[in-house]
Amino acid sequence: MAVPYEALAVDYDALLGDHAFARLRRAFERIERHHGLVFRSAADVGCGTGTFVSYLRDRGVHPVWGVDRSPHMLAEALAKNRGNGARFLLQDLRALRLPHRVALLTCQFDTLNYLLAPPDLRTALAAFADALEPEGHAVFDMITQGGEYGGRVRRVRIVRRGPHGTSYETHAQRSYAPAEIAAALAGSGLRLSGAHRVDEPRPEAGSTRMIFLARRAPPRP
Repeated sequence: MAVPYEALAVDYDALLGDHAFARLRRAFERIERHHGLVFRSAADVGCGTGTFVSYLRDRGVHPVWGVDRSPHMLAEALAKNRGNGARFLLQDLRALRLPHRVALLTCQFDTLNYLLAPPDLRTALAAFADALEPEGHAVFDMITQGGEYGGRVRRVRIVRRGPHGTSYETHAQRSYAPAEIAAALAGSGLRLSGAHRVDEPRPEAGSTRMIFLARRAPPRP
């Protein structure tokens, strides 16, 4: 099975990444201000070409880990972050294993929607909790749909047209109903602190992109 963005990693920022980053950075900063987040270390899971990793390093966060399962995207991330001290890992988010825990974990750009089964979402969120320091926070966005739309798998074709022809990739993503997200959080070790809508110019019918803040739950006495 091809790894997502295997063919399009070099062009990802021009096709999608730059536009999406500007919107999600604003959403992240609103959450940061609203909830008073303070963090000195971070990991960006599903880091892609490393734009958010670079943003965190520019803010003085250290260490910052970038994690992705696509070696092609990580190659772009390494080039973008060369010399800034960021560190990168080739891992699947369901089997996330950081060298040490961090205060903040982010997972953006619909990364969790690539998990097509609720058990995989639960596994990923539990791995996020294990990667966080006590009282650490996870910030993640997801495409959500309610009612009959919850659980629908959509296939998105990303097309690149260039002087040497046209190439494309087709990606499968699953929308999650809010109740499914709540069920996945239950028992994961994360406790939901807030959910905020990400503004979009043209959302799909019945869909809402949400950004969630969850805190690592304290251990039971």
